[in-house]
Amino acid sequence: MKLVKKFLAVCFLLFGIPLSAVIILELLSPKTPAKEKENYVTALTIFTIPSTLIGGWLSWSLVQQNRKEKALLIESEQKRLQLALLELIEQNSGRVTVLQLAKNAEISTQLAKQYLDEKAKELNAAFEVNEEGNVLYHFS
Repeated sequence: MKLVKKFLAVCFLLFGIPLSAVIILELLSPKTPAKEKENYVTALTIFTIPSTLIGGWLSWSLVQQNRKEKALLIESEQKRLQLALLELIEQNSGRVTVLQLAKNAEISTQLAKQYLDEKAKELNAAFEVNEEGNVLYHFS
């Protein structure tokens, strides 16, 4: 459906915009006879302006659809990370490392650290350093 919308938007815009420009130039030309100007106004009103508006509306709806899809994707990723973190907290008596979250959620260690830092601030978690020098986030 998206591909059809894109195709139609491009077709409508490629038809409407250039022809509108040509017609407007002809309307502004002092050499164009009055009868032809009437025909140009009719063509502009019936064909090119509606085509441009439809193409613009289709383009706008595609942009809105993409925004909604991205928002849903981000929301779903946040839920997945939260679930992975909650599982680790439950399994490890509230102690979680960056590597555990990265492995469990299948994300980079950088993203895992950033997520744990955010959640630690939000949930007032304590920090500990284990024998290997890894930071343990302690959620209670």
